[in-house]
Amino acid sequence: METSVSTDSIAYLSNQSKSKRVLALSILGGLAFLALLISILTGPVELPVSAIWQGLKRSLGADPTNMSGSSAIVSVIRLPRVFLGVFVGAALGISGAALQGLFRNPLVDPGLIGVSSGGALGASIWIIFGSTLTFIPDFLMVFALPVFAFLGSLCAMVLVYRIGSRRGHVSVAAMLLSGIAINALSAAALGFLVFVSDDTQLRSINFWTLGSLGGAIWAKIWPSMLVIAGASMLILRDAKNLNLFAIGEVDAKHLGCDTVKLKRRMIILPAMTTAAAVSVSGIIGFIGLVAPHLIRLMVGTDHRLVLPGSALLGVILILTADILARIAVSPAELPLGIITSLVGAPFFIWLLVRYKGWMP
Repeated sequence: METSVSTDSIAYLSNQSKSKRVLALSILGGLAFLALLISILTGPVELPVSAIWQGLKRSLGADPTNMSGSSAIVSVIRLPRVFLGVFVGAALGISGAALQGLFRNPLVDPGLIGVSSGGALGASIWIIFGSTLTFIPDFLMVFALPVFAFLGSLCAMVLVYRIGSRRGHVSVAAMLLSGIAINALSAAALGFLVFVSDDTQLRSINFWTLGSLGGAIWAKIWPSMLVIAGASMLILRDAKNLNLFAIGEVDAKHLGCDTVKLKRRMIILPAMTTAAAVSVSGIIGFIGLVAPHLIRLMVGTDHRLVLPGSALLGVILILTADILARIAVSPAELPLGIITSLVGAPFFIWLLVRYKGWMP
């Protein structure tokens, strides 16, 4: 009898937890969809709501004869921008949640492992020296900047991983310190490139390092979107393992979690998603810090909810910041990184004050 009651209680609590996850994710999904619609309709040209459906059909090739100006604006300019924002926000949010779960520290951000600064350095190398690479075919030039940025992020990721691991053992602390070192080296190299750049190149570097969703086109963003989608799905599969890891590495091993492989995956996969995001949007700070922490404040620490919730909240934050960037100085446009930093920096200070009791 007692066993039956205990089993029923466990089942009830499990159903409650599942219902809570479904409700929270549904609310976040609804808010993200609302932000997506508002973002599509926001811009110097006012559009009717019907233009969204017309532009979507045109983008999918279902209505190629529709040549109206509003559908063209939606399909060619705003849809690529908004979908880029969706994937970049999701990438930064889920990467931040995964890294905070790995380091067991709410102050960790994807930028700390050197991936963002590596991407900025790679993009800047292309901006300065790309014109000398005459062997690259013209039809590949549209991919050149994001490819160089991704390669820069990839090199930073490999260096951090190699420095932080030895004989198959991954040291989380060593990896964090090596990320800080890579950030410093990248900043020094970037400073040198800024010094030797001309005015046009300097403006390009500054605008890119401050982050933006402007100039998005389908041909340039779909490879990064595929990388983000694939890596994010693999991160979600480790939600239960991150829950085990949160109680301690030794205990997680006893409960069947391969912590060595988990640490390897939780460095490589978030680095890949961040690299793919940085390669097409530039550096957008604080989303990977703010989104996971807000989700934990709202729904707790269960990574089965924190990971997808952080991705959805990252989408909401990026699209909201992009809307503000477009309307703040319309018809001009603020770099997206300025908006996120204005919100994220005070939030980071608040986190430091809140957690100063256990900081060394």
